[in-house]
Amino acid sequence: MTEKEIRIDAGNNIALVSMKATAYSLLERFSGRRNALIGAALTRIILGAIGLYYYLRDYFHRSILWGPDGVWPWQNFSGPNNDVFSVYSLSKSETWFQLVFHAGAVIALLFMLGWKTRAMTVLHYIFLWSLQQRNPVLLDGGDNATVIVLIFFVFIDSGSRFSLDARLRRRKQWKPDVESMRYRIGSLLHHAGLLAAILQVCTIYLVSGMYKVQGERWQNGTALYYILRVGEFGWPGVNHFVYEHATLVVAMTYATVFFQLAFSFLLLKRSLRPFAVTCGVLLHLGIAVYMSGLLTFSSTMIALELLIMGDEHYRRLACKAQKLFNKRRSLEPAAHAS
Repeated sequence: MTEKEIRIDAGNNIALVSMKATAYSLLERFSGRRNALIGAALTRIILGAIGLYYYLRDYFHRSILWGPDGVWPWQNFSGPNNDVFSVYSLSKSETWFQLVFHAGAVIALLFMLGWKTRAMTVLHYIFLWSLQQRNPVLLDGGDNATVIVLIFFVFIDSGSRFSLDARLRRRKQWKPDVESMRYRIGSLLHHAGLLAAILQVCTIYLVSGMYKVQGERWQNGTALYYILRVGEFGWPGVNHFVYEHATLVVAMTYATVFFQLAFSFLLLKRSLRPFAVTCGVLLHLGIAVYMSGLLTFSSTMIALELLIMGDEHYRRLACKAQKLFNKRRSLEPAAHAS
């Protein structure tokens, strides 16, 4: 071999060794510990609460809205043109409906509380999907994101924090064997589920932003004016405080589009993730307030955005909140001061 070929071969070997070292380092990083456990727990709690809300909201009208003789005809639900599986389709009996409906409510509660979290995630997905298929007219869009993300949550370790499972493990003083193959495979699946859920959020924002930039009213800055005037979702007596201010409406319209298009790119820099999540939460709080008919959609999106921030972000936030609380207490006058 010539000297040039030897140098090229040595350079290729160095590059290969470097790539292997990077791959092993990433494998060790994502298999040796589990990240975003706090965010996963918070998302589980909110998604479980939203699922429970579906059942409690319509509890006294459940037979009319969801039952076998309800407003959505049974033939539309179980006809030959509807091949979607639903637990409710197994029987047209009212007794079966009542049993499945109440079982779904209990499962949603247990999922929210984090009892047998992995199993409850699977069951909550099945029962919530079945309920949504029974009467799709009552849904607002948040249901689509929920059922997709619940599939990913089967792999996410969402019961390690703020759950009955975590409380039981603390009582037993049980600690996982982080060197075991089972733990490492579970950690890789956990991070894969997190990545899939975050990509789902990014897809929602990116697709929504791309559709908006093609609309004439979004281009001229008047879209929010017409949205806030929709009587079906608007809040009478409140929305006019916004849509009567032209400059504010134009600024909010453009800001919404820019944020949705930029959201995915903001996540690439770790320091900007809290900013992106904060903007997303404020956006959907605004939707929840000024478009009150989309409450569950807004709550679902807020829940999914909480997955994005890492545990260190939440710890710093808790530390700052604690310092602020302590500072406020120190400023309060003593109860027995003269």
